[in-house]
Amino acid sequence: MQEHSRITIRVRGLKRTIRVSPKILFVLVIIIGLNMFPIQTYARKTDESRPKIALVLSGGGAKGFAHIGVLKVLEEEGIPIDIIVGTSMGSLIGGIYALGYNADEIEKLVKAQNWEQLLSDKVERQKLSFNEQQLKQRYLFSLSFSDIKSVGLPQGIIRGQNVMNLFCGLSGNFDPDTDFSKLPISYACVAADMETGEEVIMKNGFLPTALFASMAIPGVFQPISRDGLLLVDGGIVNNFPTDVAKEMGADIIIGVDLRGDFKSQDQLNSIDEIASQIIGFMGKEKNAVNKSLCDISIRPNITGYSVGSFSGDAADTLILRGEEATRNVIEQIHTLKKEYNLKPREYNRQFVVISKWLVSEVKFHSDCFLNETFLMDKLNMDIPGDYSYEQIKDAIDHLYGYGGFELIYFYLTDSENGKILHLNINPQKEFVQRIGFKVNTNDAAAIQLNFTRKNFEKPFDYLSASIELSANPGGNIVAETNRGDFPRLGIELKGKYQEYSIYEEGKKLYSADFFYTALDCYIYKSFLNTLNLGVGIQEEYFDGDVFSRNSSSLISSIETNELITATYAYFTFDDWDDFYFPSKGTRLDVRVSAYTKTKNFSRMHPALLFKLNKIIPLKQNVAVLFDYYSRMHLTEDFPLLKTTFVGGESYSQYFDYHLPFVGLPPVTVGDRYVNIALLGVRTRINKNQYVSLLYNMMAQGEDINSLDDFETTGGGGIKYSIKTVIGPIDIEVGYAQKYEKPTFSANVGLWF
Repeated sequence: MQEHSRITIRVRGLKRTIRVSPKILFVLVIIIGLNMFPIQTYARKTDESRPKIALVLSGGGAKGFAHIGVLKVLEEEGIPIDIIVGTSMGSLIGGIYALGYNADEIEKLVKAQNWEQLLSDKVERQKLSFNEQQLKQRYLFSLSFSDIKSVGLPQGIIRGQNVMNLFCGLSGNFDPDTDFSKLPISYACVAADMETGEEVIMKNGFLPTALFASMAIPGVFQPISRDGLLLVDGGIVNNFPTDVAKEMGADIIIGVDLRGDFKSQDQLNSIDEIASQIIGFMGKEKNAVNKSLCDISIRPNITGYSVGSFSGDAADTLILRGEEATRNVIEQIHTLKKEYNLKPREYNRQFVVISKWLVSEVKFHSDCFLNETFLMDKLNMDIPGDYSYEQIKDAIDHLYGYGGFELIYFYLTDSENGKILHLNINPQKEFVQRIGFKVNTNDAAAIQLNFTRKNFEKPFDYLSASIELSANPGGNIVAETNRGDFPRLGIELKGKYQEYSIYEEGKKLYSADFFYTALDCYIYKSFLNTLNLGVGIQEEYFDGDVFSRNSSSLISSIETNELITATYAYFTFDDWDDFYFPSKGTRLDVRVSAYTKTKNFSRMHPALLFKLNKIIPLKQNVAVLFDYYSRMHLTEDFPLLKTTFVGGESYSQYFDYHLPFVGLPPVTVGDRYVNIALLGVRTRINKNQYVSLLYNMMAQGEDINSLDDFETTGGGGIKYSIKTVIGPIDIEVGYAQKYEKPTFSANVGLWF
């Protein structure tokens, strides 16, 4: 028989004795013992017997560079981070850190960026197709639409082409559809639903789209579609998401708050400052609650910087300020370390990008049909092959630079033989409307409108129509077709009415006007977007005043209407890094033409046109400019309609055989053989202002065998230029011996 123990208990002052078995007695002892020695909540919440520590990084645009300084000090102190939550710039820095990159690597990444290029959809000019180069340098902005009812302003200025691909490269080793808790540091970021205005917490899926959604400032970046939602910057709903970290199981929260004090009206003098103020108002109440959840609060000094302060100098200063702000709370950090015996963590580096991937296959993903042969041709990748992020981005830029795409970005998945490169391709809407304008001393004011359609499913994949509204109106229609690697075939119909003046030795001889129209059929082949070879045939009609030089000092004028047939072949090379303010590169245009009167094909009149523009950088802000122009009529009875014209700046050229000359007004009638050389020095006096000193000399004559009889003319000038968002501003004062009085020319806007 089992023995029982007697236990005496007191209930409401009365003693009672009960008998219990040894088993029950044992359980009671355990329960009482556990209550006598309570469990420490923080000590057993992780495998490391310590509390979960979360780092929360707020939004703030460029001010978020300070987050890097905070990370550097926390690393130095050996604070282990288990959770990272961020919004906007905080989500970017936090997301990269959660992948396994350390603070020094993120700092190097930030300082290596060309932020002007990154925060845009631009690719290097050399990677643009010939047509895209022409469109980019002539038109100020564009609007995409699929039909006339959808014409309107875009959802944002920046589509995110370069930003998205940077994120794709940094996360190239991370599975494109994975729980973010599987990162070396558990991660989440915040965006806002544009449809409902609600907060969206992203904890899984494709990491680059999560990062982009969290930072997509409304009106600046286009919203991104993710999981069926249209998402924008999370700063408008939760800019300091400590509550998200709490929900993820954080026991201790270190928060980095980049909010400054609200600005007074005299301080609100820019768009980004007003936007930052509005976001601050929207999250005022929630930020106050979230701030109270911080165990350690870090407030870097962001005075003097705004959300748009993306520059190397700003990054240097803000990183240092982040370090300084963290050292201001170093005693709290030391107390935390001592209380919980915190030790540094070794973070998994498996997702940090290796130097190259073995790409065994390329797959294209799009909502519409795309010719994969065409796409692979433009990518110019040898598959299989080893490719770094930079090489993949370079290939994507060549494809994107062909035009017709809203967004192209990539991700990688494993295959038996290496990696599969997946390209997500969003084609542009069917039509793009572009607008350009200029005001100058020759043409007064002009606006040019362009409608372009690029559709690679159509026989004519490129259609473009332009019209110039000015005192000298004109327009053109272009259609081109391309199949695979074959040369491009094109047809262009153009027309122009032009008024101009003829000068000779400082005197205005004639006021002239003419109407010109032409039908041009051509074929050309591009190589790496810098070299073009082409041939064509053109039928031209002229109606108006034409001029000839009867002697070295006599210009005559006649009125005519005539048809001219021209055949031509050309070679062009262009690797300038910028059309208006190149810092280096060469442009070369060589064209051989043969003209004949349409009524009489018995006599052909060949001509040679040569144009060379070379930019030689001397040092960071100084470049040497060398230009050489030549036009030769290779028969004596050359058609008067094709007489060479000289004078003016590049933005005031009326014909493709009109040669610029500093110091002469447009236009001066040239001889049969004209040669012009220019030498100049251009100095950049600050970020967007330039001063150029120019000298050019012209040698011209009627007989190539009598060079001693060639007439020489010298001239030069000084030019002040400003690079602006509406195009270049040029002001030039020149002087030439032949003209014998100063010339003045100015231009505002893009050239067309």
